[in-house]
Amino acid sequence: MQVQSNLLFYNTDTKEILYDTSKTFVIPHPIDNSKYLVHACLEGPEAGVYYRGKSEIINDDNIEIILPDYVSVFATDFTIHCTSIYDPKIKNKIYGTTDLIENKFTVYGTNGKFNWIVYGKRKDIITEPLISETTIEGDGPYLYIKSK
Repeated sequence: MQVQSNLLFYNTDTKEILYDTSKTFVIPHPIDNSKYLVHACLEGPEAGVYYRGKSEIINDDNIEIILPDYVSVFATDFTIHCTSIYDPKIKNKIYGTTDLIENKFTVYGTNGKFNWIVYGKRKDIITEPLISETTIEGDGPYLYIKSK
């Protein structure tokens, strides 16, 4: 059993004090005022953004999804995923999309509802800097590279 407290926690099985390197933050519980919610940051080798929503094709052909007007100047390298929402009357719904062009994309397929998500890269980051050329600042898991 693990009892976790902020960044340090004690593992009662191994009798070790461990350091949690996840990036967590605390927010009020939306239903129970006697509790908090602890959420963690998603990590990856890019500064990513995402946009998501639900839509429906009703003309047995396509629908255009329009994102905020700043998206194309804010991010690049977009990936679009669509997932059909189950409908027992319509089997094997398959959706295809265009690339994101001028803040919009088109989803093609038969009538039906679907969820969509668009991932993009906001900026390039150096993911493997040389230790000899890097100055690290911060505390605990919240380390960052000092700007030169």
